[in-house]
Amino acid sequence: MNQDIKICTLKLLPEEKSKEAYEKAVKENPANDMREEMHALPEIFEMALMKFKKWEPGRKLRVRFLDGAPDVQEKVEKYAHEWEKYANIKFIFGNDPDAEIRISFKDKGSWSYLGTDCLSIEDKNEPTMNYGWLTSDSSEEEYSRVVLHEFGHALGCIHEHQNPTTNIPWDKEAVYRYYQGPPNNWTKQQVDQNLFRHYSRSITNFTSFDKKSIMLYAIPNSLTLGDYEVGWNRTLSEMDKQFVKEMYPRTQEGIFHTNTEMHERAAEPNDPII
Repeated sequence: MNQDIKICTLKLLPEEKSKEAYEKAVKENPANDMREEMHALPEIFEMALMKFKKWEPGRKLRVRFLDGAPDVQEKVEKYAHEWEKYANIKFIFGNDPDAEIRISFKDKGSWSYLGTDCLSIEDKNEPTMNYGWLTSDSSEEEYSRVVLHEFGHALGCIHEHQNPTTNIPWDKEAVYRYYQGPPNNWTKQQVDQNLFRHYSRSITNFTSFDKKSIMLYAIPNSLTLGDYEVGWNRTLSEMDKQFVKEMYPRTQEGIFHTNTEMHERAAEPNDPII
């Protein structure tokens, strides 16, 4: 299973944009303001919790393609709309120069900015999401897997394998060898950041690890100790569906509370590590 494993990385804002991004998130959705809860403006490492990077429920997010073949664009749009069945969000595809989500296919990897961080990318010709390996020949299963995943990031979801409750028995030396080589060519620091790091329990609400989540990539047996693996998830899991309904409710009755059985897949890579 570990042949040519291509996984995305969250596209992160530079630290100097953290305060600006927080202010824009609060302007977009006042529910993102956590100053009263924290009794002060949060420090940089606390600014990008996913629950504070949510779009306003009911939002119509404009999406524009910066490049790419028409048939590839059509398939990306097709799968992006799947999230709308469960979240109170609409993706409006078109050529609006002020689109919040801007998609390119030119970069090598697959990535997206997290939730309202898209608003801090002020150059309207700069992408906020990229699909580096989707082509006209890519399978429908690959489109479903990758597009649902990246639009999950655009809604504010982090990678499920970094859930605080996750206890994957990684064979770290094997993981370093694999991901430091092609097609990913990551540094050791990037491997640590994108695979091994867990987000702090103190700043996230969570329950058990969801092995079926679209926000989880395949974990081959060859990269773990013992007999542990996860296959490719290509559709939204039942927990994904319920979670995004809670995150983007259609009525105020559905607003997410800390005692919910769904966890908030949230955090920024500068959060405390457990």
